[in-house]
Amino acid sequence: RKLGGGSSLVVGPYPLAAATMFFPNSEPDQIKAVGQLDATTGVDLQVGMTMSFPPTSNVQPAMDESNVDESTPKLPGAGVAVLSFGVLCESVEETTMIGTKGRMTLQSPGHCPTRLTVDVKADGRGAKAESNVYEYALPEDTEEIKKAGGYFYPNSAGFAYEAAGVARCIAAGKLEAPQFTLDETMLNLKLMDEARRQIGVASVDAVNGFH
Repeated sequence: RKLGGGSSLVVGPYPLAAATMFFPNSEPDQIKAVGQLDATTGVDLQVGMTMSFPPTSNVQPAMDESNVDESTPKLPGAGVAVLSFGVLCESVEETTMIGTKGRMTLQSPGHCPTRLTVDVKADGRGAKAESNVYEYALPEDTEEIKKAGGYFYPNSAGFAYEAAGVARCIAAGKLEAPQFTLDETMLNLKLMDEARRQIGVASVDAVNGFH
């Protein structure tokens, strides 16, 4: 724990980043977290986390004959994010984003996916109007990587895109990446700290005696 271990700091940032990116310029007004801690080390082993994002406006349905579509109230900008992460077992590791017109699924492995499925909703429960699959290829492994036995984690070749993005920012004199800003980073740290507090994990600074 003194080294900042635990599932919330090792694997938790991936689903949390996906959730907050789906609600840009918004901060959840409710956060609930449950989880289990290791009795010896005090680190969190698995966590379930739910966040509620408030609406940006409240659109009420027309309650007269002019409404020929539906009578469901609309809450633009609102949503609930349900996250699960841990180090005790290997989950399916998919990220699904559900909206009023369908859903998008980042296929496994969710922290470094190469396939996105988009299902467009049709009229009727469970009906699909169309389904599209988008593939994003990884760079081919160099001979040096192959001789070394490849990567330990799947799809690690994708870090090449991240490294290239950082290089472009440095070359342009930027202090942050527009794809994921410092404000977004600080928000995710704040949210994860709150989740850790709720499940009983002391902060790294508190364990190490810093204030």
